[in-house]
Amino acid sequence: MNRTKISKPKKFILLISSLSIIGLIYLYSDNSINTKNNFTQSEYTLMDDTIYPSTIPEEQLLRIDEARKLYESAFDSGVFYGVVNPEKLIEFIKHAWQWDKNAMPYYYEIILWKDLYDEEGKEDGVIMSFDEFMRKYRDKLVDSAGNPLVEPEIYKSYNLSGYLSDKLADLKYPYFAYRKNWAYGIYEYDQQGIARPCTDEQLEKSIEYLNYAIDGGYHRYEDLIARMLFQQGNHYKNKKRDQINKLVEHRNTLKLADLKQAIDYAELMAEHSSIIGILRVTEAYLYGLGREHDEIKAYAWSLLLDYTRQKLIEQGNNLAWDRNYFPPVWAYNEEIQIRLEKSLNAEQKQTAHQYLTELKTKIIDWNYNKWRAQIDDFSPRP
Repeated sequence: MNRTKISKPKKFILLISSLSIIGLIYLYSDNSINTKNNFTQSEYTLMDDTIYPSTIPEEQLLRIDEARKLYESAFDSGVFYGVVNPEKLIEFIKHAWQWDKNAMPYYYEIILWKDLYDEEGKEDGVIMSFDEFMRKYRDKLVDSAGNPLVEPEIYKSYNLSGYLSDKLADLKYPYFAYRKNWAYGIYEYDQQGIARPCTDEQLEKSIEYLNYAIDGGYHRYEDLIARMLFQQGNHYKNKKRDQINKLVEHRNTLKLADLKQAIDYAELMAEHSSIIGILRVTEAYLYGLGREHDEIKAYAWSLLLDYTRQKLIEQGNNLAWDRNYFPPVWAYNEEIQIRLEKSLNAEQKQTAHQYLTELKTKIIDWNYNKWRAQIDDFSPRP
């Protein structure tokens, strides 16, 4: 069977709901609302956009990754746009219709993609349209007491998606906060591929939402310290990532307390074998930024970076994050080592090697990719 791939329109995820009942009666247009949320049509529909807490017990709410995996196992949103596993989709919809916040954005995806259903998928004997699924299984959509569930009215409004996702990000739901941090012009480049500087206001808002996400279990410290330290919000100066930002080029408005915290986060990353994390701690001791000026410790951390590089080579580099972007890191570290080898005497170098032995024992694992992608198992809020 030939799998015909349908070209998707630009994908947007319609997100919703919240911690406490936020009652609003909201007029919305059946067509479009401009970017300032002003109405542009003359015909409006009265709609209740109340955001309710989930009626599912907290211990039964879906975790962030759990919701994604359940959705992906239930509905095909990549080829046929149909139902892969009816039983799993029943379970998923029960969560989405009962205001489980981590399920709701994926239910919006189903609404968005279901009309692209490809009949060719029926050859598998499994794929069915969402509409066919609803005809066959609607009576299965009940709560724990067997009462029929009703699809929340909020799913019928495409125009409120921005408002709802913003509310949930502001309420510190980590899934929504992590995505909201990208809304502030991060990673914009000019025609030469040079990263454009962000305003301090943009960076601080991105930092705010990243902190919410991290508080909710995300391990996105690499993104966070880039926003904290550099005006581009990036560890690299350009799109090709062959020019790295140095710690001495940190933001002029960076507070000393924030600088120290950024290096604390870098050290946490280093404990999980992060190349960028080890480099930033090396620089911190070298320049006395966020750490005391200590060339012996700087040399030891620089040697740890060499050791980590060799470790990655031994393992086929398969654990390195963006390994193609590391050449400027190796070059910069070599520059640092040459400088320190000239300034340190034999006894100081020996002390640095002894400290290196201690540092090696602090590496928790050698799979930074895996740790970076993890989300801690925090109990979701209703």
